[in-house]
Parts: sequence; structure tokens; C-alpha cells
Amino acid sequence: MIREYTYENGMKKTVVHTSIREEPDKRQTHFHANLQYLYWHSSKRYPKISKIRGSPAHHNIDSVIQFWLEYWRSRGVKFPAGLEPLHIKTLIAVESSFNPKAKVSRTSATGLMQILETALTSLEGVEVNNWQEVPDNHIKVSPKELEDPIINIAVGIRWLGHKFYLLRNHSRKGVKETLRDYHSRSIYGRRYADNIIRLYNRSK
Repeated sequence: MIREYTYENGMKKTVVHTSIREEPDKRQTHFHANLQYLYWHSSKRYPKISKIRGSPAHHNIDSVIQFWLEYWRSRGVKFPAGLEPLHIKTLIAVESSFNPKAKVSRTSATGLMQILETALTSLEGVEVNNWQEVPDNHIKVSPKELEDPIINIAVGIRWLGHKFYLLRNHSRKGVKETLRDYHSRSIYGRRYADNIIRLYNRSK
């Protein structure tokens, strides 16, 4: 049985049945309830992240960003050296202007980090022609569940880590290249990364 209630910051807390509370191992899949349980049952307290220049503070997501970045790192997901929570908060500002229900017309991009349905399919560990793009730390959530900031940020940071993983054989694989590939490996992706880095530097 699942009960839900909402905190003052607008994020929904979910209490899940004990049978699905345990943290999945590296080869198992994280479902919506696992992700909710992991975040809401963490006792760690995190500092505030700087506000993004030109935007309200949005401190309600600061702990969410820091928790998931720390969590995925603890699971062996690699990220570029120098990647900070402020980079991710800046990415959210650029992607959705902090609107958890943001959608882009003519695409499936949803929520704070604008997750595409193609990303969801890859993160589920689906094999295509006997090839599995994401080898471990899988996630299975619905597009509707991506409107929950906790779920969206968990998925988005995991996807950012995967973009860094795909750069593993490249000579240049820093923060900027990872941010570029979160958008696309194109001139538009380079402009996107430049915009995030510029706004990040102005917000420090």
C-alpha cells in the first residue's frame, strides 16, 4: 500500500510498502517507489546551493540535487571531475526555468531536467540488437512520474552520468563535453554547454 502527502515545498513524499524499500543492487532496477524511499529516508542534511542569476532561489531542490549526485557516485556512476551541484541547478534553470511540469511541444521532454522518453527507454536497460546502452543502475519510471522533482532529478543526474560514460574513450571528457552531450553532440549542444557554463560562472 502506498500513501502520499505533500510538503510545504510542493514535493510529494511517498511512503511505500516495506517489500520494496530496500535499495536495489547494481544490476537491479530502481522504480518510482525505490527512488522516493531512498530520498525521503536519508537523514543527511545538505547546504544551500547558490541561486541562479536571474531566477528565484529555488532552495527546495538543493538537497535533492546533492542527494542524487552523491547517491549515484556511491553506486559507481562516474561524473566528470569538477562537476558541482551548481552545474546541475544551472542546467535545470536553462532546461525548464524550474518548472517541474515543463514540456516542450513536439517532443517528449518532461520536467525539470527535460527527460526524453528515449532516455527512459535506455535507462531501463532495454537491449536493442543484443546491445544494452546502459549496463547497470537502471531506472524504470513513467513519463508522468517525471513531473515529480525528486524522480526527475534522480533520472536526470543518472542520465548525465551516462553521457559521461559514453565519453570514456574520448580525449576530451570534462564538464563542458558532458553538458554538451546532455543536449546533443552538435553545434547546438556546444552552444547549450557554453550557456550553462556562462550562467554557472555568473551565479557562483
